Amino acid sequence: MTTASKITVIGNRLAKPGETFYFLEEQAECKKCKIRGTCLNLDSGRKYEVVSVRNSTLLDCELHDGGVLAVNVKKAPIEAFVDSKKAVVGAKISFDPVKVKSVDDDDAPNVELFAPKGLLKGDKCVVKEVFEGVEKDGKTYKRVILVLE
Repeated sequence: MTTASKITVIGNRLAKPGETFYFLEEQAECKKCKIRGTCLNLDSGRKYEVVSVRNSTLLDCELHDGGVLAVNVKKAPIEAFVDSKKAVVGAKISFDPVKVKSVDDDDAPNVELFAPKGLLKGDKCVVKEVFEGVEKDGKTYKRVILVLE
């Protein structure tokens, strides 16, 4: 499965293949912009990856002091913990964030992976990679790389 790319514009400093970013939402400065339709065509709160820079024509932007460039982007893979039963490469799953009851020092670096930024409850995803597991609150979870469908 190949995720289709979209054309958008992003800040000149982020316009490099492989760079990732979270699209936020329209800002007050965007209301009067002539190219806002191209810029605001992404899903709010989602993580994207720059696939390619379309050209080197720098466009003015009220938010980005270095201007913006046109780029192709796709939804970026997201690392998360999922129930070990769902952690199968190629599986299509419905994402279900985990409410962790207790966090100790060993969990602290990875606790955000139980409900990672960019994924919402019910999102349809494909499991791309599976890594080691963790025990938490009496259940086993695997660290996976997910791609939104």
